[in-house]
Amino acid sequence: MLHSPEFDTHQQQFLNAKRKEFEAIHSDTSTLDESGNFPAKALLCAKCQTKALVLMDGCMTCLNCGDSKCG
Repeated sequence: MLHSPEFDTHQQQFLNAKRKEFEAIHSDTSTLDESGNFPAKALLCAKCQTKALVLMDGCMTCLNCGDSKCG
């Protein structure tokens, strides 16, 4: 029923850059969730329903789908 969204090249590059930026700031791997993909303190994203929503640059940003409250 639910399918993974396909991102174009620009969207995927933006999402990868945001993930690397977050990982550079929070390099301690002990703070990752049990899957090892997202921070344990991440919130649930309303768009993709993944627990990957973190505060970056003053905006809540999803590290899975790239959705942001700031645009």
